Amino acid sequence: MVSSKTVGEGALLKAILQEAATEVMVFDADTLQIVQANPSAANNLQYPLAALQKLTPLDVLAPEDKPSFNTLLALLQSGKKRRITLHAHCCRRDGSRYPVEARLSCATHRGQPVFICIADDISQREASRQALAHSASDLRAIVAHIPGMAYQIMRKHDSQPVLRYASEQSVQLLGIDATALCAEPERFFKLIVEDDRADYLAKFTETGGGHMSFNWEGRIRMDAWEDVKWVSIRVGQRKVAGNLVWDGIMLNVTQSKQAEAEIRHSRAQLSALAAHVDKVKEQERIHLAREVHDDLGGNLTAIKIVLAWLKDNLPPDAHRLIQRTDYLDKVVDHTFDAAHRIASNLRPAALDLGIVPAIKWQLQRFGRNTNIAYRFSATDEPIPLDPDVAIAVFRIVQEALTNVAKHARATQVRLKLVRNQDSLLVTLSDNGTGIQPVRRDEGKPAFGILGMHERAAALGGELTVLPARRRGTRISLRVPLPAPSPSCQQNDNINMLKQSAENDSRGCR
Repeated sequence: MVSSKTVGEGALLKAILQEAATEVMVFDADTLQIVQANPSAANNLQYPLAALQKLTPLDVLAPEDKPSFNTLLALLQSGKKRRITLHAHCCRRDGSRYPVEARLSCATHRGQPVFICIADDISQREASRQALAHSASDLRAIVAHIPGMAYQIMRKHDSQPVLRYASEQSVQLLGIDATALCAEPERFFKLIVEDDRADYLAKFTETGGGHMSFNWEGRIRMDAWEDVKWVSIRVGQRKVAGNLVWDGIMLNVTQSKQAEAEIRHSRAQLSALAAHVDKVKEQERIHLAREVHDDLGGNLTAIKIVLAWLKDNLPPDAHRLIQRTDYLDKVVDHTFDAAHRIASNLRPAALDLGIVPAIKWQLQRFGRNTNIAYRFSATDEPIPLDPDVAIAVFRIVQEALTNVAKHARATQVRLKLVRNQDSLLVTLSDNGTGIQPVRRDEGKPAFGILGMHERAAALGGELTVLPARRRGTRISLRVPLPAPSPSCQQNDNINMLKQSAENDSRGCR
């Protein structure tokens, strides 16, 4: 007689099997015909429960898995195994497949030996595994093509950082195998050139001890290869499960550093060449100005003297000859003015008096030629400038005023000279339309501004061209000054230059 407790347990077990997502099948040990199956097995295999009970496990297994299944059943039947796990693929009614992890065991049902198969659909697990495998494969392929070494550092809680991973490119970059580098990360520090170690340690200290959590560029020496390389380290930090992780890459930037050095060297050579050309050009201008002043001025003076004697010795009734003589005298005067203008353009005599008188003279000419109002302020203190420096500053101001006259459409210009302790600051601003940015693919290059920058760089100074606060353009030039000399000697030199300039002016006229 079956107790009510036994009946209750059977009903409970049946209810559990009915609701379980795991596939459960019971099949006869002799015929292998499926005796019982829960709804999950019928739904996954897409068979009605009645139709499923007419099949055997071999009917729903993939052909390649049948031999293994038979071998495992033989082990269960012989008693050598009590439970067996099998990974196989089941075939649905529509022909599609899905992977399962099945557990087989022996039991007795109504006095007959049966096999119980409990299987889990592992499609999602298998898809995740394959995706992870593909991701790892893709990551390895990406890392393998990086022109440098990828690495990862981890620090758990308060423990010391550990080099967790280094790519195989460590051999090409550092000459150290990845495994050996992970075991002894300090080997990298020993490769750093001694002059660069202080900078590396300073960066290291800024991170508060987080090893290589910074961006750094420096040199490493490969004694075995007799080679010095530039490397660039770039690191990003993140947290994983409470642990700090640094993902980094170390690149060989030797070629780019060499290219930068060559570019700097070429620029320095071009700047030196430009400065030399300007110096030669200014020397030639001085030479031409002197030639015009001395030779042409002397010849014109002689012609004027002869014309005056000729006019005084002509008969009073030679009216036409007197008119011709007066005309030639006026031509000589005009030629004097032209010679004086040409000489001033080549090299203003006001430069001999100092940079302040020279710029003031230039502003006066600018105002007369353009009708643009100007305001000028300068320090009363003498400004000690080397003649070449003074000419360069004058030319920069001259070019800036030319740009205002050509492009600014301004009505007012302000020019200010300020002498600081170790530099001269020249500031020119206008109220014009302002400087407009020029795209690289359109318009002509601004050679005027470029020349101003080159002149300033050759002086060891700095020139900036920016929009003014309200409107217009503001040009600032800062030039270093030499060490101050005794003021009395400087005043004597200025007085001598003034006297020389006055004598030259009288001689030219």
